[in-house]
Amino acid sequence: MGIFKKANNKLEGAVEGAFGRAFKSSVQPVELAHKLAKEMGDHKTVGVSNVYVPNEFDVYLGKDDYDHLASFEDSLKQELSNYVTAFARREGWTLVAPPSIELHKDDDLRVGEFGIATRTVSAPVEAPDSPFDAPPASVVPPAAAAAPGGMLDQTVLYQEPAAAAAPAAAPRRSSARGVLRGRQGDYQLSEPITVIGRSRRCDIVLTDANVSRQHAEIRRQGDGFMLVDLGSTNGTRVNRRDVKQVVLQHGDRIELGTTELLFERQP
Repeated sequence: MGIFKKANNKLEGAVEGAFGRAFKSSVQPVELAHKLAKEMGDHKTVGVSNVYVPNEFDVYLGKDDYDHLASFEDSLKQELSNYVTAFARREGWTLVAPPSIELHKDDDLRVGEFGIATRTVSAPVEAPDSPFDAPPASVVPPAAAAAPGGMLDQTVLYQEPAAAAAPAAAPRRSSARGVLRGRQGDYQLSEPITVIGRSRRCDIVLTDANVSRQHAEIRRQGDGFMLVDLGSTNGTRVNRRDVKQVVLQHGDRIELGTTELLFERQP
């Protein structure tokens, strides 16, 4: 029995069980990013003045998926860490220390299956150079303080079907500039990830009842921009064609609900 199956049995009743369905394609980085964000939301702890979410993640992969993703592991972990940090900031959640993401191989998992174990672990108080200020012991969530070693550990296995998606490249500094033009104004695409939707927490807020709360996002990839639909209710279209994700070209017309945005690259 593999390490993940042991963990899953140990936590039976504490977390949701396996969904029992297998992927038809390999694990993609964009899917890992979305599931890490989901796990933070599923395992948040509400404090007196903050909402705490896990900051350490162990991702378990089958042999083939692990061998593929490990070939660019450092870049992938940095990108996933950036995504988790940006998502927590957008939701108003508190990370008690910088995110840590590790990949592990589990031979019991098949292609497309993966597991995520989450923990909430405080940074050492003695570490003054940490980019995160360690909170006083009194504000650590009670559930975390009661767990062995000051951790709150949760593990979930993902076996859901997922459409094949191109691996998301690690974000890097680029001179590329992009802008979305619409009736509500122009929006500069200056961040690594720009979320578009109806929610006031989105980077670009659209006052359109046909737009989902978090409808789509635009990711900077090297010198380009990729549009990714976030499972919206009414879908996303580019140049009158339904898309799940697509690399944007100058002059592309993006439709979200009844809102149309024009994408332009700037010199």
